[in-house]
Amino acid sequence: MCEYHEGMEENLREILMGGQSFSWREEEDGLFSAVLNEHVYRIKSIDDAAADPFLRSYFDLDYDYQKARCEIAAKDEILSRAVESTGTLRLLHQDHWIATISFILSQNNNIKRITGLYDRLSRRYGHEVEPGYFSFPSAEEMKGTTEQELRDLGVGFRAPFILDAIEKRGILDEIDGLSYEESEKKLMGIKGIGPKVASCILIFSYQKREGFPMDVWMKKVMAEYYPDKDPSYFHPYEALSQQYLFSWIRSQG
Repeated sequence: MCEYHEGMEENLREILMGGQSFSWREEEDGLFSAVLNEHVYRIKSIDDAAADPFLRSYFDLDYDYQKARCEIAAKDEILSRAVESTGTLRLLHQDHWIATISFILSQNNNIKRITGLYDRLSRRYGHEVEPGYFSFPSAEEMKGTTEQELRDLGVGFRAPFILDAIEKRGILDEIDGLSYEESEKKLMGIKGIGPKVASCILIFSYQKREGFPMDVWMKKVMAEYYPDKDPSYFHPYEALSQQYLFSWIRSQG
């Protein structure tokens, strides 16, 4: 029987606040809230998502994360430590447009600042769903914005990338059904999207689980613990293994 078979809690805070999504906020009462799908969602545990069709898909509740977690932990000692210290993680299934702009914003940035930029874009171009809660703007809502307006909001060098994404929004509807390599090539047709950003979009929006984003944290992990390995070593759980290693190495400082 898998050592991690039962009783390992879902790490909801890391799932929602650990760099997969920038839509969620942690409220003072311990709830997590987000404006998604024209609705303000407030949840305290994964169980709160089970009865809602949108959240069920968003949290990928029909995928066997218990089996995946067990097989990842059994692969080597480092992964075992990462799984044990992190708890259960999931890969979110986000809206294509939201994920694309979110990870364009993520370039050379940290989670707190990305979340702040996400909020500013929502308040400037989105619409109020409940008092104080704003939707992330659609490409249509952002049409007509200028590079200077975006720079004034603090997005910096990413402003022309966002404008190009608005112009090429249709690319995001051409990816479902393509191979990972074809999908990556399509996404990289948008200015400013390279392999790392494309990988994040493909994992966290298109559920392409073979993605393995390489940021500074993961380069450190691979250099220190897997110097003779590449992402194929983690097959068939490349993306989920990456999330466990990413969360674990950040917790180690």
